[in-house]
Amino acid sequence: MTRTSNKPLISRALALGLLLVFAPLAPAQTAADYPNKPIRMVVPFSAGGATDVMARLIGQKLTESWGQQVIVENRIGAGGNIGMDAVSKAPADGYTIVLMNNAAATNAAMSAKLPFDVTRDFAAIGLVASTPMMLIAAPAVKATNLRELTAYLRANPGRYSYASCGLGGPQHFATELYKSQTGVFIVHAPYRGCAQAVADVVGGQIELAMVSANVAIPHVKTGKLKAIALSAKSRTPAAPETPTFRESGIAGLKDYAVDVWYGVMAPAGTPRDIVAKLGTEVRRILDAPDMKQKMAAAGIDSLNGDGNELMSLLQADIETFRKVVKFAGIKLE
Repeated sequence: MTRTSNKPLISRALALGLLLVFAPLAPAQTAADYPNKPIRMVVPFSAGGATDVMARLIGQKLTESWGQQVIVENRIGAGGNIGMDAVSKAPADGYTIVLMNNAAATNAAMSAKLPFDVTRDFAAIGLVASTPMMLIAAPAVKATNLRELTAYLRANPGRYSYASCGLGGPQHFATELYKSQTGVFIVHAPYRGCAQAVADVVGGQIELAMVSANVAIPHVKTGKLKAIALSAKSRTPAAPETPTFRESGIAGLKDYAVDVWYGVMAPAGTPRDIVAKLGTEVRRILDAPDMKQKMAAAGIDSLNGDGNELMSLLQADIETFRKVVKFAGIKLE
């Protein structure tokens, strides 16, 4: 019987083992050589909105700064959750980032069953901007300010309806917070986007709406809409004549402040030096005069903050919005 020798197999195995031991390791990505290929910036919402506008402004400037293309990719659906989920599961190497907004906080407040944890599965790079929300009214509504409107709503519960830019969005939550702090009752009518909501208030199909201010301001300036109040802590340069909710003199609203803010994040585990490099460059871009002019022209306010500020704001909003969910009984469809 012929015996088959195992020596060739042993030799090949030994050679492979030695090759693995002594072969030079692939160099890890460091901030010094980052980026050396294109970066993908995911936007969890459709093109044309403020989130998309900010992503394209920042992406263009990053491309110019680093000589590597920043590709903006709109991954829409489920109120931003589809895009956020995709980024949470992307390689943590700095080449996939997301420009998100605080819909991430409303989503976290509404559901404990998301496929990701926004406070655990992401590395915060920095805050970039905010857009105040504006409570608007059709010209036929007699009230001209928030105090008058609130008095009317208290005296006529359920008489008026309000539009928001979508179920569970920041505009919906901002109005429900107003309702909880003043005791008024108005019926919610969720729309598919702020533009459609504004169009129906202009057309008289619905009396009130809470929308992103930059969408409403052009119609306010032409007299087609009434600007009742801004949701943010302070007035916006885009409409300095419009007072805030907390300026109304209504006791329950003295600390009221809700806006739509925007931030940049990366998957958790992205090297800290790369996160820091991204944050430093984004803040430099936001400080540039031409960038500030472009943002102002789009009705977007600068909110230049680091990753710690972004994460603190995110966590605070989640806690606030959980209270709104409980008050309003908001559920995802």
